Amino acid sequence: MSASVLVVDDEPVFRVMAEEALSADGFDVRTASTLARARSEVDRTAPDVVILDRRLPDGDGIDFLPVLRASGSSAPLVIVVTAYGDVENAVDALRAGAWDYLTKPVQLTDLVVKLRKAIEARGLRDRLALAKSSAAQPSRVEPRSAAMREVVSRISSVAQSPTTPVFLTGPSGAGKQYAAELLHALTYQATDADAPFVELNCAAIPEELLESELFGHEKGAFTDAKTARRGLVELADGGTLFLDEVTELPLRSQAKLLKFLDTMTFRRLGSERERSVRLRVVAATNRNLHDAGRAERLREDLFHRLAVFVVAIPSLAERGEDIAELTDSFVEFFAGRLRKNVRGLTTGARAALAHYGYPGQVRELRNIIERAMILARGPLITEDDLVLPGSAAASPARPGFFVVELGEGGAPPELEQVEREYVGRVLGHLGGRRMAAAQALGVSYPTFLKRLRELGLEREDKG
Repeated sequence: MSASVLVVDDEPVFRVMAEEALSADGFDVRTASTLARARSEVDRTAPDVVILDRRLPDGDGIDFLPVLRASGSSAPLVIVVTAYGDVENAVDALRAGAWDYLTKPVQLTDLVVKLRKAIEARGLRDRLALAKSSAAQPSRVEPRSAAMREVVSRISSVAQSPTTPVFLTGPSGAGKQYAAELLHALTYQATDADAPFVELNCAAIPEELLESELFGHEKGAFTDAKTARRGLVELADGGTLFLDEVTELPLRSQAKLLKFLDTMTFRRLGSERERSVRLRVVAATNRNLHDAGRAERLREDLFHRLAVFVVAIPSLAERGEDIAELTDSFVEFFAGRLRKNVRGLTTGARAALAHYGYPGQVRELRNIIERAMILARGPLITEDDLVLPGSAAASPARPGFFVVELGEGGAPPELEQVEREYVGRVLGHLGGRRMAAAQALGVSYPTFLKRLRELGLEREDKG
């Protein structure tokens, strides 16, 4: 995508020459002859860089710098141009917030070089700002389970194709964002470590704001659009756009997303100008893709455009071998965040975690460890520090208590009836997940499947 530049100078010859030279070099150039016009142009187009003369008909360019900085994350970098060329003027400009300066007469080759450096700095600043929200995350874990090793292998394969769309599926909290971040890291680690990773939770944005959030808007595009704003698509240029819970997008928004995916071009809301980007779109959902299509949660044509490469993230119950490593990672992370000298878990606490069903997946394990770290009074988390919702049904050590109705004439129920009732309740508590129930009951998965058939409970199982 071409970077946008605003040239603010009252000399018509310089404006024309600068516009021609920069446009020939691929920049999108606008010009203004006064501070008033510059203010209007900044509000309307949100340029990446402003080339700003000091002496203008309606004031000193230096006095305009605080106005530009007030744009926050959309604030452009400023190259101040001065006709005087002394050290004092240059220092004044830099102290006031200018990124760099040039002295007149300006050599157009110098202008292009400084402008390119400014664009690189602008991109780095945006990427650092985007990274703040995901900073200080737990370190990545090397999976032990065969299921997750297969996921990592597939992600490593598609990382070699940096623009191929990827669709991640799996239960909520199973680690789809982790997979998206891993894909991003593997894609750019050898070429561009600063490539942006931009996330949008499609279920969290009101429909009327989605288009502006994705594609940005121009000043005046709607009532509250007091300044121009770049959207997440522009911010993700050169990197990854992660669309979490994409099946929650309204159908009208899905149509606009499909058009963007087909051309990798878009228009800001309220603009007639086409902009282009190069990025990878990673979409994710916790819904069954085929059920989502039948329920018209996802357009079929959008599904086929997004699902070029599908990666299914298994539930935590299907990769129980990873629980210990994930637990240690979270303990290390929260020990630093909470500043607590907790080094690990007791054997009893590890056993309790190993037998729990995790309906909330990896996210629930993280929350359990955070609570335990807060409650822990010694160097090790104990079983008493763990708060496991519904653990009475999930732990074989604490199987829980329930009542089975007596048969006809007050006769006690058959043992098989008691077992059927117990297994059915465990399955119900764990959302019908067979592997989690087998672990909770302390039996092997094949044995559990066989017993389900014998008890006539196969239909109640939800997979």
